[in-house]
Amino acid sequence: MSVGADLARARDERGLSVEDVSSATRIRAGLIRAIEADQFEPCGGAVYARGHIRSIARAVGTDPEPLVAEFDRTHVEEPAPVPVPNQPTDPDLAARADRRRPNWTGAMAAALLVICALAGYGIFKNGTAKPGTSVANDFPTVPSPSTSPTSPSPLASPPPTAVAMVPPRDAVVLIRVTGSKTWLHVETLTHRVLFSAILNHGEARTFRDAHGLTLVIGNAPAVQLVADSQDFGVPRSSGNVAHVTVKPAGDVTFV
Repeated sequence: MSVGADLARARDERGLSVEDVSSATRIRAGLIRAIEADQFEPCGGAVYARGHIRSIARAVGTDPEPLVAEFDRTHVEEPAPVPVPNQPTDPDLAARADRRRPNWTGAMAAALLVICALAGYGIFKNGTAKPGTSVANDFPTVPSPSTSPTSPSPLASPPPTAVAMVPPRDAVVLIRVTGSKTWLHVETLTHRVLFSAILNHGEARTFRDAHGLTLVIGNAPAVQLVADSQDFGVPRSSGNVAHVTVKPAGDVTFV
């Protein structure tokens, strides 16, 4: 029997539906049906097909290695890479990809400036709102030359509402391909597809959503994952396939 037929038979023997296997592996039901029909082109390449075969085989309770060996015997050629629309291909791609990486230091500095500006505005507003009170009295006094340097005037604290007015962070993910090419599928938590294609060596993509993101990485050992300013390096994976969920405030889980 073929690889797809063996997987379908094992699934039927376990009494599982395609949707059950899809939930267990995070592989789309349509792609599972294509694999069971021995149509491996939608996988995007032999590397990803092997990873999907292993994941599906484990989910249906069968040994994946004979199936992978049969796949290698009958699919000896690697499919040509699927071109990604509007992607640069010149030699300095890696350098431009590095320039597109989020500048977390700059973002934090900008946020600090906003907080300081709001704090200053709140102090000024409080000072002018009191009748008969000088605005200068609400600001720290600069010591004169005759004032002792050991008793500096206390600095005014920023109003507690200043931090609350800074908008909460979105869930932000950076994927950078450091090895060979990889297939990448990115959705929001509301199942809106943001990206589904192959990334080649040196390419980098950044994704952002206010509620959270889910990622399926076909060749996890070939990528670097940065989520909410945390560099996770190579993401944890099952075989070669990694399933990652990223929510705001640094909530990152691997399946």
